[in-house]
Amino acid sequence: MRYIVSCVMLTALAAAGFSAETPSAGKSKKQDAAQGVKQTMFLPPPLIDQWTKWIVGEWEGSGESNAGKGKGKVCIELALSGQFLIHRGQAEITDLDPDYLKKHMHASDEEIERFKRSGYQALEVYTADQKTGEVVGFLFDNLRCIAKGRGKRDGWKETVEWDWGAGHKSTRITERASDDRMVVIERTRNPDGSVMEDKGDMKRSKPRPASGQR
Repeated sequence: MRYIVSCVMLTALAAAGFSAETPSAGKSKKQDAAQGVKQTMFLPPPLIDQWTKWIVGEWEGSGESNAGKGKGKVCIELALSGQFLIHRGQAEITDLDPDYLKKHMHASDEEIERFKRSGYQALEVYTADQKTGEVVGFLFDNLRCIAKGRGKRDGWKETVEWDWGAGHKSTRITERASDDRMVVIERTRNPDGSVMEDKGDMKRSKPRPASGQR
């Protein structure tokens, strides 16, 4: 039992950016403090900023891009003691341009048909970098795409730059239009160098719970 507890503690310390204290390590921390480098916390407070309070909830809406149109739903909630924002989204494809997918994404007829039937699903995980305060995100979807994003918030506007596993990049801008509405624009550079633009308009589908009910 003691061995298990020790392993768990060491894993937690490593994840938090700590290591066993040594004289040299202590000196490094003092130097970092003198230079104004922000140290990570073992257990930071949960995400309680205004953006997080606003965006948590259930949303639905529609969107369109060069490739087609769709309508979808997104559930956004806090997880792991409030340290992460989890976005679970799914969309129904209402219109699709097969020629665009074939030309710019090298999709086959069979893949396009399966995509029409399955729609689009994505899981996104967000948190804040303890040292820089930047937004950090990870995305996984049913096209087996994996992406990592970093960005910032400026008032009620969030901009995240995504690096995709396939090698391309995209920029997503999410903006609060009102307490119950958000607008999202994402520009993605396709493998052939062209740029695909997605635009979405989402409205809150359920009233936000009172703070005491969360």
